[in-house]
Amino acid sequence: MEAQNIMTDIGIMSYGIAVPYLRLPVKDTINVWKNNNVEFINQHFGILARTVVNSDEDTLTLATDSAKMALTNSSLKAKDIDSILLGSCSTPDIFKSNANQIMSFLSNKHTYFGCDIRSSENSGMSALALGYSLLKSQLSKASLVIGSDTLCKNIFPSELRESYTGAGAASLILGTEDILAKIVGIGNSNAAFSEQCRTEDSRFIRILANLNTAVIQEGLVKRCVNSINNVLSNCNLSLNDIDHFVFPENIGNIPHILAKALHIETFEDKKEFEKLGYLGSASPLISFLITPET
Repeated sequence: MEAQNIMTDIGIMSYGIAVPYLRLPVKDTINVWKNNNVEFINQHFGILARTVVNSDEDTLTLATDSAKMALTNSSLKAKDIDSILLGSCSTPDIFKSNANQIMSFLSNKHTYFGCDIRSSENSGMSALALGYSLLKSQLSKASLVIGSDTLCKNIFPSELRESYTGAGAASLILGTEDILAKIVGIGNSNAAFSEQCRTEDSRFIRILANLNTAVIQEGLVKRCVNSINNVLSNCNLSLNDIDHFVFPENIGNIPHILAKALHIETFEDKKEFEKLGYLGSASPLISFLITPET
């Protein structure tokens, strides 16, 4: 008799969030460069201060702290994790596995799959999609997914985003038991265009497009709308079936732009990043993880 594959639910078993203790008010950065308006960032972007790392903090330490919290909140131990995925665009090492370094901080286990994902500032969500795929294909039973960035260290001094760009990490454990939130589907939409990049020989992330609005329209609005429509179609759902949306960026008018593009009439502005700033790969994961609690 042939064994039959029984499809089981895949979802989030536990999670953890870590952000630096230090804060830098938006006005302190703008007062140095005189390149922006404090009131505009405070009110229009909804950011009063940003997180900044101390001398003993980086992408890996924040990721490790959030991972330890996720494990503490789980019935699993570090030795039970058989895949670890780190989404980040500010990893300290380019040619060396940062995910493997984090795993070495958690356990002396060697029989696991480790992978760095550095495709964009939304790499945390890419890591989540890959983690889900590993469990869906039964190549993994318990996946530790991390989104971590220290953009405050990698943003070019005097760039317009500097005053509200911070640092943080979010980790979640994907599995098939004791699930807090079930993953029902994934939708994709990608393209290559002039956006933001950090080249091999550079510490700083730079904007390649003529205007940041071009990055928002091409990279966020178009891609988000397409991917959302794709996943809804794949799951036989409509916009009316969704109670809560979490977008890749949750500061400024970007959520409102995306809501308008999706024809979402009622929209509630959240203030969770008011004293955190934009956290790169961790931002959408943190917004997503806060949702079950609210």
